[in-house]
Amino acid sequence: MSRSFTDFTTYLDAKRSVDDRSLHRPTFDRLINELDARAMAREERPVRILEVGFGIGTMLERLREWDGLPSPVEYVGVDIDDANIAAASDRLTDGDFEQTGRREFTLTTDDAELTVELHAGDAFELAADRHDPTAADPQFDLLIGMAFLDIVPFAQVAETLFPLVSGGGLGYFPITFDGVTDVRPVDDPELTTTLLDGFHAAMDAPDRPGGSQTGRRLCTELPAAGVDHLAVGGSDWVVTPSDDGYPADEAMFLRHIVDTMENALLTETPAAAIDTVSDDAIRAWTRQRHAQIDRRELTYLAHNIDHLIRVP
Repeated sequence: MSRSFTDFTTYLDAKRSVDDRSLHRPTFDRLINELDARAMAREERPVRILEVGFGIGTMLERLREWDGLPSPVEYVGVDIDDANIAAASDRLTDGDFEQTGRREFTLTTDDAELTVELHAGDAFELAADRHDPTAADPQFDLLIGMAFLDIVPFAQVAETLFPLVSGGGLGYFPITFDGVTDVRPVDDPELTTTLLDGFHAAMDAPDRPGGSQTGRRLCTELPAAGVDHLAVGGSDWVVTPSDDGYPADEAMFLRHIVDTMENALLTETPAAAIDTVSDDAIRAWTRQRHAQIDRRELTYLAHNIDHLIRVP
């Protein structure tokens, strides 16, 4: 499945409402309390936030809309996809921000001061470039990685990203996938189970970082890495239609999810996991799911877990 600028940025925008509904609010609230405490300790110095896997900037938008940011704040966002960063830049300038550099932006109001610096590139390379082993304090007060730890090697995160917040900084990792996907209704439950298991098997292939059960594994991997596990909770995606159809642009979100499943099953799933299912059967199953979206029938669920840590 090809992924165009419009396709993927539209998907990221469409999933904003799904994420808003799904985030584990006690974990989010603990994050805000901890961030406020760091802001008080820094007095007039800006709170520094690094978001990896920045996408089109929906987490930054959410933090602003949910009154989650202290002031002043320096916010650095990095994403591997230049198209995402370009879209994020447009969203900032279409809003309240003034562009002060190629990908630098400032927002100043009576009660807020926020600067944003965006980078298209590899988060680990940026972290390696930014890391100062002689720094007495954390280089960032908060590291955010939304839907990130399930697609990257955890050892590399601990080795390269955690040092940026060592010395008391925070790490917030929401919407970390945790091994459960379901769609309803289905007319062939056995086939659907095989395909969903095959979808997870693609995530667990030996050459893939992360994995389908990253969310639960972090409950042991984070403490083992020497960090303080401050809060954890479920953040399930649940998308279901009402009499008026799907909320917001969530039908678009569902179509992307269904296409992602099809692509994984056809090109990434180990053959042994779905050896009884033909490619034609996979494509037919996908068409049925799209038809259900057209008829406002499909319900989709994915289990995720949010984690909040402090790095000593």
